[in-house]
Amino acid sequence: MQSKGETNLTFYKDGYTIASREVTDFNSLTPLFKGMQSQYAAISQLTQSFAMRTHQQNKPIACHKGCAYCCYQPVYMTSQEALLIYEFILQAFDENQLKTLRSKTEKKLKKTKNLPEENKQKILHACPFLSDGSCSIYSVRPMACRIYLSASKDSCKKKYDNAGNKEIFPELFDFLLKAGKYMNEGFVGYLKGKGRKMEELTIEEFMVKLFKNPEFYKTWLTEDYFGEEETK
Repeated sequence: MQSKGETNLTFYKDGYTIASREVTDFNSLTPLFKGMQSQYAAISQLTQSFAMRTHQQNKPIACHKGCAYCCYQPVYMTSQEALLIYEFILQAFDENQLKTLRSKTEKKLKKTKNLPEENKQKILHACPFLSDGSCSIYSVRPMACRIYLSASKDSCKKKYDNAGNKEIFPELFDFLLKAGKYMNEGFVGYLKGKGRKMEELTIEEFMVKLFKNPEFYKTWLTEDYFGEEETK
């Protein structure tokens, strides 16, 4: 049986391997998005297998469409996820939807910008992509949303009702949280090794950034970046 450390390393390697196999060049965003689709397919397959096991153990995943208690907290994503989502909304949203989305992202960012993480967690403010109780970008939602799966809707409501209470936690499945986290880190690790600038920001921070600089992807694709440790 693998230790937790060995399991985490396995998922990291899975993410790295998917990226190295699929992201063959940076001439366009297409290879990147292809790699991300493969990564999301892998975590989806893992989730389906895990869901079958939890059902057999009489503690099934409680998440379902229309349950949105988790959609009011800060959600972080990485650069490649932001690029995929931005490309998606440009294709799927009309002009009025984009205008509304931009307003919602700016409003939420204004409310949370520069706050310490602890204070951000106390603020209940809907995700800009939440629409009529459902996710409007479900097919391209970030990894953090894909692995945030609960065994108890009541525990999520309790956390929602007591957002500032650090003693209250939703009953999340730790295995899936770790699997997705380390798989994403492996994918990001490969992109960093290829000189891509990788950031981790909240959804609203990234969306405001991309709305203000729609050509951001060109810089991301062409400009090699190595952090301070590599340039010293």
